[in-house]
Amino acid sequence: MRKLIVSLGSALLILSSIPHGISSDKSEADQQFVNEAARGGMLEVELGQLALKNGMSGEVKNFGQQMVTDHTRLNDELGNAAKKDGLQVPTALNATQRAEIQALSKLSGKEFDSRYAQLMVKDHTHDLAAFQKAESTTERPELKKAIADAIPVVEHHLEMAKKL
Repeated sequence: MRKLIVSLGSALLILSSIPHGISSDKSEADQQFVNEAARGGMLEVELGQLALKNGMSGEVKNFGQQMVTDHTRLNDELGNAAKKDGLQVPTALNATQRAEIQALSKLSGKEFDSRYAQLMVKDHTHDLAAFQKAESTTERPELKKAIADAIPVVEHHLEMAKKL
């Protein structure tokens, strides 16, 4: 009897250390979203800085500044929420993103403005879909709130990008 109680107690102790309501599949999906969102946000900031430098039109430069301002804030909010929910937050761009910055940095004037505008529409369309999916699937409270707060900003950026 004592062995049974000790075994049950050990099993309960192990089970109680597992987060409730978060399956490993959801944890992997949440981590993948955080990885993509964090890197995407860093990319938006760097591309915004590039728009300030290489852009020709005032609209592109203003949009670039908006990207720097908004995505710096969103990166901080999402990163803090992810960390509170036990997720890792990447701190560097991937090779594909670095290559994208490199290619765009070789452009200037109207050519830069056109390519940057196209890229911003594409990126924000993808980002909006990813944020909406993550909001509906995550069970992490801090992350869910940060995502919900970010969605209107991403929607606004998409509308602005389409007008470029």
